[in-house]
Amino acid sequence: MIRFVMTMMAMLAMLWLPSAFANNLYHASVPLDNGAQTSQQAAKQQGLLDVLVKVSGQRDIADNPSVQNRLNDVDGLITQVGYGETARTENSESVRTLEVGFDSQQVQALLRDAGLPLWGTPRPSVLVWLVDDRGAEREIVWEQSDVALVDALRDSAAKRGLPVLVPVGDFDDLMAISASDLWGGFIGPVSDASQRYQADGIVIAKLTPQGIRWQFFPDASDLQADQQRGQGDSAAMINAIADYYATRTAVVFDQNDDSQAVTLAIAGVQGGDDYVQLERTLAGLNALQSAHLSELEGDALRFTVRLAASQQALINELTANREIRLMTPQERLDYAGSEKVETSPQQPAGSALESMDEDVRLNSEPTLEGDVLAEDDTTLWFVWQSS
Repeated sequence: MIRFVMTMMAMLAMLWLPSAFANNLYHASVPLDNGAQTSQQAAKQQGLLDVLVKVSGQRDIADNPSVQNRLNDVDGLITQVGYGETARTENSESVRTLEVGFDSQQVQALLRDAGLPLWGTPRPSVLVWLVDDRGAEREIVWEQSDVALVDALRDSAAKRGLPVLVPVGDFDDLMAISASDLWGGFIGPVSDASQRYQADGIVIAKLTPQGIRWQFFPDASDLQADQQRGQGDSAAMINAIADYYATRTAVVFDQNDDSQAVTLAIAGVQGGDDYVQLERTLAGLNALQSAHLSELEGDALRFTVRLAASQQALINELTANREIRLMTPQERLDYAGSEKVETSPQQPAGSALESMDEDVRLNSEPTLEGDVLAEDDTTLWFVWQSS
């Protein structure tokens, strides 16, 4: 038992290691006009603005007075400085860049003090299907296609911190979908071909001589539920998608020192694997300051949590995860009216799952729309849907 608990503790400790993607949110690569000191200082300030746009999800960040004031003390936020250069292209020479890394805690504190949101991680991933109609016949643009648009798409996504996938174009892709399927917007083939990529959202983008026309499906699990349309270039498309997700999953921190305590009840947790994954999910929520496992009853866990933002921000951030959904009113009634569920075989009494009741200190992060589901004003009910 001791060995098992130590193993579980080691696994939980690993959950707190920052991912490479999270670190990239606090890094900026800014082109330099020359090596002059004034140019470097301006590049540092631009780097901070670029990072704030990525981390907040707000494109108009430079207009905030607190941000403007902090630009004069940008050096105090920097943790790393170096030089790089952009890759050479057919039409231009490489450009020297200033590579700047910023302190994540200070950046988050700046956003909090400025009353700005934090768009945390993990972020929704988007699968982009590209169909090129500029040649003799329509062709699908794959990940390795020699098309400048793919690079432009990646650059725009990197500037917003949006994970973007382009299909690889292997045998499975070629057999699953055709250019005519994408051009016609046939939901069935698009949904089937996209499943292997496990993306949160799907885009069908049509390349024409006039630009890009695109359809954005925010929920890859239900392409009939919602969609948005637009046109322009790759940057405009990525900005529209990033704005959509940031608006729904970014957290504005509560400025009140007396943070609200609520009970978070999650049903459907089956055994230790689900518990570890659930803890990992809670650990990544910016809307929570802390969480404490207070009760285990059958397949339902109750956590006493302290909020860093509003209840709605917590709901939005939780339900942005495909493994968690709000419990419906009928399910809540059925659950309340049922007999107490006995401890399941996957969760024997006295197990490591039951003993893991220490406090979990959490980050601070972002949203979704939906009614608050509660048996009272301080209990929120969800259902865990492990894959």
